[in-house]
Amino acid sequence: MRSSILKTLNACAVFIATAFGASTFTQVNEAQASGCRGGSGIGTHRTVTLNTSGGKRYGRSHGGAQEFLKHKEVVLTFDDGPVPGVTPKVLHTLSKHCAKATFFMVGTMAINNPSLARKVANNGHTIGIHSYSHKNLGRVKGANAIADVNRSIKAIEKSVGRDVAPFFRFPYLSENKSVNQHLKRLGYGVFAIDVDSLDYKFSKPNSMVNRIMSELKRKGKGIILMHDIQRVTANGLDQLLSRLNREGYKIVHIRGRGGKDPVAPVLVSSAESEPKVEKPVILASNTISEPKEKWKLRETVTQKPKRTTKKKKPARKKITTKQALKDHKNPIRAKLKQRILQTKPAVKKSKKTKVKKVAKLNSTNAFKTQREKALKQFDKNKKAFRNAIKKRIFN
Repeated sequence: MRSSILKTLNACAVFIATAFGASTFTQVNEAQASGCRGGSGIGTHRTVTLNTSGGKRYGRSHGGAQEFLKHKEVVLTFDDGPVPGVTPKVLHTLSKHCAKATFFMVGTMAINNPSLARKVANNGHTIGIHSYSHKNLGRVKGANAIADVNRSIKAIEKSVGRDVAPFFRFPYLSENKSVNQHLKRLGYGVFAIDVDSLDYKFSKPNSMVNRIMSELKRKGKGIILMHDIQRVTANGLDQLLSRLNREGYKIVHIRGRGGKDPVAPVLVSSAESEPKVEKPVILASNTISEPKEKWKLRETVTQKPKRTTKKKKPARKKITTKQALKDHKNPIRAKLKQRILQTKPAVKKSKKTKVKKVAKLNSTNAFKTQREKALKQFDKNKKAFRNAIKKRIFN
């Protein structure tokens, strides 16, 4: 009789809380929680259904104002999965301790491992969104970042086969103003963290567990960030849950009311204080679930080819010897060098002036004079060439 009254009161409290838009708190059977691992499992203390309307924020690392945890209560969250070999081990350890967690999945990982994504949901865990390909959305333009979010929601829900929770966590916790406004319109909550495991920095599970426990001792409660792509996390999770149980911490499982379809985005410039409503940019990423028939219709539509006019080739510029000497990469440089060193400079002859005939000299004298002139001209040309090369290199 007493148990039936308690159940009725609990159901009434849940109905009232949801009716007024508040978070609901559902107590879990303590006997079921203590029955894990021969009575030593931590279990799930309670389940909280969060109302994420208005783009509520959770996690004190990035100004989350929503406080739903009591002293010594923690939320287990895992990012970046699912991954074969690591995520199944995490799921096994969680079921071993009767503990529920939240998995913020990446779209590409869910598409590549749909059966594993469905297994996470079938085991009773909550699934949130962690972008499509784990880009740093804080460095992506508003329209492209929003397209990434829409694509990730469709991909993950398609892989899981159902609506996921309206929870979003930015990769690297790097936020984007346009995405924040878009998530607010969708009714998604933005999740940051309270305790960072830094599991990607550790090779030994004991070091990761000590890090988490020291942070919890300092903060008293919070949302714990881990990654189900790290083997050190899968290997150290059993130790972590045992220590949480020994030191009196309790697991809280969070749920949401289900996601919405993507709507027109609100793009916000970082330099502007008020948001501007713009038309959404339709990318290939927005058409994942589009039926194949539409694509066939698009392919049948033919467009008239545009007339293309042949562009005239630009006339080749004449390269002077000075330009060739300045440009040390010019292919005709070697030819110019030979031409300068071997030939004599051309002498301009005017039509008006008549060439005077010079008397023939002796063959030996003529040879000597011509040889001396040629040598002097060779030296001059050689020096001029070297000076031009030096100016090109050093200036």
